[in-house]
Amino acid sequence: MAQERPEVPREEWRPFLDGLTRQYEGSDVTIEVLDASAGDLYQAEKLPLAYIEYDDKDDIFSVGVGGRDPRYPVVLRHGIEHPRRILADTVSPETPRVFDVVDGEGTQTIITIHRHAA
Repeated sequence: MAQERPEVPREEWRPFLDGLTRQYEGSDVTIEVLDASAGDLYQAEKLPLAYIEYDDKDDIFSVGVGGRDPRYPVVLRHGIEHPRRILADTVSPETPRVFDVVDGEGTQTIITIHRHAA
């Protein structure tokens, strides 16, 4: 298994995710859920990022994809209730931006933001 990514402190989740949205809005995103009981499932594969957010009132992490053009006219939302950890990669210009969200039951969701070629 790959080396674990550094954890983002809970008090930094909202500004961290707001910054990701600003920086990567429109970039292609892949969402993969690793669930021990259901197996590994892709929820979205290379769809344009609309937003990434954390709502502390409802304790839910959300990723929205699509809704940017006629090809993807509707925003699809993937939500993770009661997230416990957000693990973020070390940024490198030549690699995709990857981070994991782990919920209270241990289910891991991997969000990959694919960089556009310069």
